[in-house]
Amino acid sequence: MKLSALVCASSICSSLMFSSVANATDFYDGFDKDKVEGEITFYTNRTDLVEAGVYKRYESEFKALFPKVTKVNVIGFADYQGGLRPRMNTEDYGDIVLILPSVPSKQYANFYEPLTDLYDHDDIYFYDTWADNKGNDVYGISMGNSLEGLVYNKKVLKNAGVKTPLYTIDDLYNAAEKIKASGKIPMYVNFGAQWPLQQWDKFPLVIAGNENVYEDMLDEKAPFSGNTPYHTSLSVLKNFVTKGYTEKDLMTNSWEDSKNTFAKGEIGTMYLGNWVIPQLIENGAKSEDIGFMPIPANKDGTLYAQLNHDWGYAISKHSKNKDTAKAYLKFLIEKSDFDAIAGFIPTLLDKDIQSPQLKEYMSYKPKILTTPINSTEFIAATNRSKIDFYSGGYIQDLITASDFDAALKKLDSRWVKAVLKVRSSEDSRD
Repeated sequence: MKLSALVCASSICSSLMFSSVANATDFYDGFDKDKVEGEITFYTNRTDLVEAGVYKRYESEFKALFPKVTKVNVIGFADYQGGLRPRMNTEDYGDIVLILPSVPSKQYANFYEPLTDLYDHDDIYFYDTWADNKGNDVYGISMGNSLEGLVYNKKVLKNAGVKTPLYTIDDLYNAAEKIKASGKIPMYVNFGAQWPLQQWDKFPLVIAGNENVYEDMLDEKAPFSGNTPYHTSLSVLKNFVTKGYTEKDLMTNSWEDSKNTFAKGEIGTMYLGNWVIPQLIENGAKSEDIGFMPIPANKDGTLYAQLNHDWGYAISKHSKNKDTAKAYLKFLIEKSDFDAIAGFIPTLLDKDIQSPQLKEYMSYKPKILTTPINSTEFIAATNRSKIDFYSGGYIQDLITASDFDAALKKLDSRWVKAVLKVRSSEDSRD
């Protein structure tokens, strides 16, 4: 089953940018096997796969294809942005990296090598996502793709008397109340791990039901405290925490433990991408007990599904071994089992997926929203405001603030000032 077949169940199938079948180039096309040699270093965010020895296996499989390769060093950062960003100030940041969201597209050429020669537009999902600001070159390739939604324990919801799917925001609150009354955790948000809180940076897209929600923030006077999708998203999280619908111990980093807790039947839902499902199964949950549905976000019952790319693979501009780095990147996309292990929808359009949870999700016929490409202006405002979108830090501070409303207004002030400075700087250059 291909994702495109699932997506066409949606009422907006015709507006999607995805083809049903694509012909990826032959794996060895464009490579001189004599030049794929030596040693490379890859900085990854998947510390779990490093520890589990998955990348060691990939190294062996890659060397079998290219015998002149001597070493593939894979180094993991639990806090990827915090670990890689200081290295980006030097020319020593390995050969393969993941593109940091804080790097504007107009600066890609300063840090990364063009990858336009690896794939065509019809070969992969999100082809243009990491194109330069002129759209001439592509510098990143998605490591995998996912749908966002509620991963749920079927037994927990059934025992609590919750019927699925949930269609409205009121359904979400009612379900949480029933699950809490049954003695289980309604929604485990992994507050202490911090990075899972990025889901509440994604929820505004679903609330708005359109892909312009982030760019709209550039013209909003109160994007966080006003009547906006962002305010709604953060308020839902605040309400869940206040009403005791989340884990009680908020500040302990319990990401790995949470998967065991889910498998033991103590958690009702987790708002994450479908990539987490294999990890839950690996930790003891039975596939048949795991459900997956869109997260409800409004009162009219319209369901939206957010299709995301994950991090983008890139090759360092300063790599001394670009041929080998490109070959390894292509190996990860085409030859490895990373998609299955990570629970991703494959980057290659012609790679099949088999997932009962994805079948369930799409049976509810949600309207598909694809993750938008942030403008250079938005990224510049983000950097200047020092609001760490998609990393969870500012959300931790906001939810634990003594005055939630005042904290929202402080975010407004930082954001609006940053936008004004960015725009005034642009005007001065003009």
